[in-house]
Amino acid sequence: MRVTMKSLVLIVVLLALGAGAAFAGCGVKDTHEGTLKSADADQQTVVVVGQDGKEVNLTLTAETRVTDAAGKEAQLSDLVGKKVKVVSEHAKIDSIQQTA
Repeated sequence: MRVTMKSLVLIVVLLALGAGAAFAGCGVKDTHEGTLKSADADQQTVVVVGQDGKEVNLTLTAETRVTDAAGKEAQLSDLVGKKVKVVSEHAKIDSIQQTA
């Protein structure tokens, strides 16, 4: 079988497109529920202690939404020590909501 230059270029382009799709946002959201142990606004990090006692380090983004138990916007520092539900993708936080 003879591979022409057109076929070779087409194969390379298809592989590149496939690789790009594989690295695009996978859309898998992780949910962590527990106590907000600490929040460092300067370092853009939070630590959540899960119900199993394990700590999870996550990163804040410019789009991170922080809400209280009523769903109203809240200050992150006000939630330290309280029960929270954190939704993230690839350890980057989408939202932090106080639970009860």
